Amino acid sequence: MKKARQILIDLGLFAGAILVVFIIWQLLTPRPNQAPKTVTSTSSADKVIKSKPKPKKTLQLVAIGDSLTHGVGDETNKEGYVSLVANQIQQATKHPVKTANFGVTGDTSVQITKRVQKQKPLQQQLAKADIVTLTVGGNDLMAVLQNNFFELNQRRITTGQQKYQANLTTLMTQIRKYNPDAPIFIMGVYNPFYVYFPEINGMSKAVAEWNQTAKTVANDFKDTYYVNSDRMLTRGDGHFVKQTKSLAKMDSAQLQKTLAANEHLNPYISPDDHFHPNHKGYQRVTKAFWQVMKAHKQTWD
Repeated sequence: MKKARQILIDLGLFAGAILVVFIIWQLLTPRPNQAPKTVTSTSSADKVIKSKPKPKKTLQLVAIGDSLTHGVGDETNKEGYVSLVANQIQQATKHPVKTANFGVTGDTSVQITKRVQKQKPLQQQLAKADIVTLTVGGNDLMAVLQNNFFELNQRRITTGQQKYQANLTTLMTQIRKYNPDAPIFIMGVYNPFYVYFPEINGMSKAVAEWNQTAKTVANDFKDTYYVNSDRMLTRGDGHFVKQTKSLAKMDSAQLQKTLAANEHLNPYISPDDHFHPNHKGYQRVTKAFWQVMKAHKQTWD
């Protein structure tokens, strides 16, 4: 009897021990959908979110200027260099680019300044700009050269250049009034007639003086850079017309004939007016802008 009772006691102790082990095992083993699994799941989700690339900021490109900003001569009618520069920036940086084009054909530096001073939409867009491009000076130069193209007066050119420097300084001051920080890229002027009349040295000299003025003014303002279009557009494919007749003796019809017969010598100038860039020319203008923009990428990216 005692032996049977002892067996029952031992069995009871053994069962109790098993029960205790079972309870402890139940407490320590994670249940489905309980905290440990949930924490792991949340951590994985966090990793997925963190690894997702942030969307790139949309850059605001504001283009101000004359017919070159307007895109005159571009047979594709796609705003000349403005859309091409925007595409170049987007391809190179993956930033979406929004453009605002304030180019007006025929505007001089004085007229562009008046628009910056008076036009609210221009001022509002300028204030939001991350990048500003400016084409100016060509119409100022042509105003000085008109009626004296073949017999250039150096004194008149020098006086015009001094006025242009003062006007460009005023224009830049106005632009900086509405946007003190965005980099400004000023494109210089070029000589569209060089391949037809290379012996007119005064024209080349005047272009060089105008471009030196743009460089000087650019250096006077923060984050403002000169863009050389003369090198890209003036010399065409490197061939020139050899004149056999005095230019001073040519009438208008003869001049037009010379231009039309030799327009192939500069494949970057529009055959419609022999003055503005064509689409290939604007591609070269874009290359000139991008070279400088890329060199100063830290100011806008």
